[in-house]
Amino acid sequence: MNKIAAVKVSVIAISVMLFMGCSSTYQSKAPQVSPDGMTLKKATRSTLAYKKEEVDFSQYTSILILPSQVAFKKNWKRDYNRDQVGLSTRVSDADVIRIKEDVAKLFDEVFQAEFSQNANSPLVQKPTVGTLVVKPAVINLDVNAPDTVSATNMKSYTSETGEATLFLELYDGVSGEILVRVFDSETAGDDSYYQWATRVSNRADAKRLIKKWAKALHNKFEQVQNP
Repeated sequence: MNKIAAVKVSVIAISVMLFMGCSSTYQSKAPQVSPDGMTLKKATRSTLAYKKEEVDFSQYTSILILPSQVAFKKNWKRDYNRDQVGLSTRVSDADVIRIKEDVAKLFDEVFQAEFSQNANSPLVQKPTVGTLVVKPAVINLDVNAPDTVSATNMKSYTSETGEATLFLELYDGVSGEILVRVFDSETAGDDSYYQWATRVSNRADAKRLIKKWAKALHNKFEQVQNP
């Protein structure tokens, strides 16, 4: 991720945390018009969606999905390690980097697989006329029981794998004009009972959440593409 992208994700993460931190007033505090002129279309306790008015999505006949970016919740590593009783269960910088890379790779795989099913709008590697560019990021990532490399003999039990916020923007492939911006905060692995958290279970829960996001976006795109 280049410096410009990193700064942008950080700024957006701060904005989302300000909104999500006050979920009871989330709907009323969301501005009706974004700084770049898009109109608020949805505001719930977990979701914000902005859209440019009078966009004709039927003109988009191909899709370019950019590599996803991943950012942890502010001070996640510090707060997680503070609650650990031993050094073997603490998260290292290498663990943080590995988790981010794993989440980004999984996100890209799931989104590519989902949108490859759209025969009317094939995936492309470069933007051209009629290309809709999808720019995704996972921010506010909060993993409750990460499976660290050092904690090989330790077991962690949790009823939730963690939380994350999808930050997604859609752009016109030629002009670069932003068309849609979405924030959606979700919980992964929301179970009613505690279970042993492993790298496999964490990945499975993350994959289900990412699939939920991918299918929701794909379905919405098909609806607006064929009104």
